[in-house]
Amino acid sequence: MQADWEAALLRLLEDVYTFAATGPKTDTDWQSDMLAVMNREVNDPRGWNILDWDKKKIEERELNGPSFPFLPLSHGELAMRLFPVTPDTAARLLVTMTFEWGPVEPEKNTQEQLADARTVLNRYGDNISCYSNITDARISPSPDLTSGVHGWAPVTRYDGDFGFVVVSPEEVGVFWSFNPI
Repeated sequence: MQADWEAALLRLLEDVYTFAATGPKTDTDWQSDMLAVMNREVNDPRGWNILDWDKKKIEERELNGPSFPFLPLSHGELAMRLFPVTPDTAARLLVTMTFEWGPVEPEKNTQEQLADARTVLNRYGDNISCYSNITDARISPSPDLTSGVHGWAPVTRYDGDFGFVVVSPEEVGVFWSFNPI
């Protein structure tokens, strides 16, 4: 399963400015676990690969904190910026990241990307909750993404960012895409 998961993650996000990492789910709330992943305080509990374009930007992290490019958010700030989404929406968000925020090009066959996205999410099992900062999720946990992502509640220092968190009984995965312009 590890090889399939890592290959699917790379096919989806290798050429996109992203952060994709997983940490352990502790007995505390999932927001604390999410912040630990964003602050790079924990390692992947299975030892699987992560995608972290900013991991080696030591100077930026010393200047802006360990979570760079993420903002140092409190639990309350996370609660105001993250909204429940369905696992299917999380899979579609991964595909949207692949197409640099969408819209997903109609001439492209997205079945392969959706299959890869489902492989990524399958790691976390069937009993998962997902949360995203896209503003359309305020209205519906399954928003229409055919025209891409147009609004978000920022969690980074950049002009644009969107992503999602997947929470299972054992793990918390953070998948984020950045627009640093």
